[in-house]
Amino acid sequence: MSFRSSSPRPNLVPSTRKTYKAPFVRAAFGYLDPEVGSVDYRYGSGPDEVDIFFKAKKPWSKVKDKIVGDYVRCYLKTVQHLERQILIVDGFAGPGRFGDNTPGSPIIICDAISATAKGKVGIGCFFADTHPGHRAALESALADYIKRGVTKKAYDDCAEALTRALEVGTKATLFFYLDPYGIKDLEFEMVKQIYERDPRRSTEVLINFNFRTFMRMSGNWGYGDSASEVSRKVKAGKVDTVNRVMGGDYWQGIVTDPSLDKIAREDAVVNAYMDRVRRFFPFVYAIPVCERNESEYAVPTDELARYHLIFGTRSRRAVVYMNDVALNALAPYLNQFKDGLLFDMTPERRQPAPREQVKAEIVEAVSARPLKRPDIFEIVIPKFFIQYPVKEYRQMINELAFGEGRLHPDRSTMKRKAQLNDDTPLSANPWSGAA
Repeated sequence: MSFRSSSPRPNLVPSTRKTYKAPFVRAAFGYLDPEVGSVDYRYGSGPDEVDIFFKAKKPWSKVKDKIVGDYVRCYLKTVQHLERQILIVDGFAGPGRFGDNTPGSPIIICDAISATAKGKVGIGCFFADTHPGHRAALESALADYIKRGVTKKAYDDCAEALTRALEVGTKATLFFYLDPYGIKDLEFEMVKQIYERDPRRSTEVLINFNFRTFMRMSGNWGYGDSASEVSRKVKAGKVDTVNRVMGGDYWQGIVTDPSLDKIAREDAVVNAYMDRVRRFFPFVYAIPVCERNESEYAVPTDELARYHLIFGTRSRRAVVYMNDVALNALAPYLNQFKDGLLFDMTPERRQPAPREQVKAEIVEAVSARPLKRPDIFEIVIPKFFIQYPVKEYRQMINELAFGEGRLHPDRSTMKRKAQLNDDTPLSANPWSGAA
């Protein structure tokens, strides 16, 4: 499939930096077919080595990458209809492939482009990584996509790629995926360039916020530390760095609050960070990437998330898509609190709102004027993000329309007597002349 089109191609400037040898054990190594069991990287911290983190993809990284891959596919299928150039920025790309031969985010993103591109608009990627060994491996991993013109050699760091994307994509549709190895490279002032982009242009961001790393950098305080002990450790921590990442020192009052336990601190810090982002995006959510307990006999308990993916968008439809993408990826973790257990042990903070509350919002949504199902989803789902999938909203609408009589469909648009479709208007009041 060709990605050339009549639309402007991404203006990717060639790199002039020093080139490092690809970090493979066998000098002539090339990426083989998917049946190969591993990639022969040299692991270490040297400029021609790959960080040991990439030796094998961890279970929680698989969840994160599933969210990225599934959402980018939904995203590309939708935004191509805007008929504007599309740029995707992966600011902390890594080597492109893990040592166990599983794809990293750059390959996942490029594969999504290959699967969804319609040839009507130009689609391109900007990748970046501060580690020269990762950039060298990434160039090899993406050789085919570089040849096709989807991307070029990776930039030296996230700030360079981000700035370049904003410069060449002034009228483009932009999606930013920022997944650093910690949090120190996520300075709020750098990321704010994304947030301050012209709100008339389609802009979305997915940021990996690692609360556990936040704990270490803000003083390496423990789960059971008292507020006074946390306060003492914070003073000895990398406070200035954390302040730059968080966009202020507001977090210090949260982590030293004696009324909060470890779970409440996590929620409060993440929510406070999202409040900063909400100054720029109307829809901001945290998707907790948690580790499923695989022990056969252990009782599942609520623990700190491995990561929080902070999703920011100005599009209600994007919220609907991400809602189902995230719920699908998180299902194995959430199901462990119910499957095979006598009682539902889902932690309170992960429990969905009562269905009656959701139904009331659905009825309220159509109280002013009739709406079709997709319009109802875009109004209601942002209020109950990652609580129910779209199929359950459909079921609730059916119950309201055919079981409870609280919704009234325009039956002239229905092909079958008791079957709604996405073109059926729904009202809170009976239709005039309806039987």
